[in-house]
Amino acid sequence: MKIALAQINTKVGDLKGNAELIIQNIERAKERNAGLVVFPELAITGYPPRDLLDFDCFIEDNLLLLDEIRKHTAGISVICGYIDKNPLPEGKKYYNAAAVISDCEIKARYFKRLLPFYDVFDETRYFEPGKESLTVEIGGKKFFLAICEDLWNDKDYWKRTLYPTNPTEDIPKTGIDGIIT
Repeated sequence: MKIALAQINTKVGDLKGNAELIIQNIERAKERNAGLVVFPELAITGYPPRDLLDFDCFIEDNLLLLDEIRKHTAGISVICGYIDKNPLPEGKKYYNAAAVISDCEIKARYFKRLLPFYDVFDETRYFEPGKESLTVEIGGKKFFLAICEDLWNDKDYWKRTLYPTNPTEDIPKTGIDGIIT
């Protein structure tokens, strides 16, 4: 399977412009016969959106644009970063999420599990951490999904880990063909 990595230069808050860039890159990946195109963390909103998350219309527009992007995925699979709502009455209101879209249908949603809270990062202020790892099948191959920090808590690498969980410990149990982050 040919995988396109769309390393687009998003602008924080430019939802429409970012969505247009995503759609252009989906079309480009189709022209090059890619079976999958992968976009960055929070590609629709730009990273980090910070206090823009205080505006409900920002979240709603991000979800509407995810639906618009979905319509352009005939014949290709897409993994795209966006913000999802937490439907539960407790916890933070939103998830830092990735949608797995194939043939105009959202097949899966992954919620980032490890939220950085150091240096310039303050994701715990805005996002609820995901609870489970996700393995998806795309084009007959199984992929383990992670978002950025989810891969950065390896006790064999760091002298002192920052989080009580390590999503990478789930990898051997999944029988995967690859990791997408």
